[in-house]
Amino acid sequence: MFTLSLFIPFVLGGLIGWVYFFGLWETVRRLPDAKSPHGLMILSFTARTLFALGGFFVLADGQWERMAASVSGFFIVKLVLVHGFGRFAKPSSTGAVSWKS
Repeated sequence: MFTLSLFIPFVLGGLIGWVYFFGLWETVRRLPDAKSPHGLMILSFTARTLFALGGFFVLADGQWERMAASVSGFFIVKLVLVHGFGRFAKPSSTGAVSWKS
């Protein structure tokens, strides 16, 4: 039974996923202009991971059902974002050597 006590962690888990993957998107977008790309990647990964794990810990409140609901929301947002933004990354029709010509 999917009650309100599981719906709230599901929605908030989706919000955690949106923040996590938006942060990843911004990190990748800013990498070419970064003075220290390695530092940016490490800092971004650490901050996003701590945010997500902390959010899951708070949402779970010691109940595995709430943890499962929040992680499900996280991964559903991931699937939606990958499906939506995946359309922007189209490979070149000439192949990998197009930059050499």
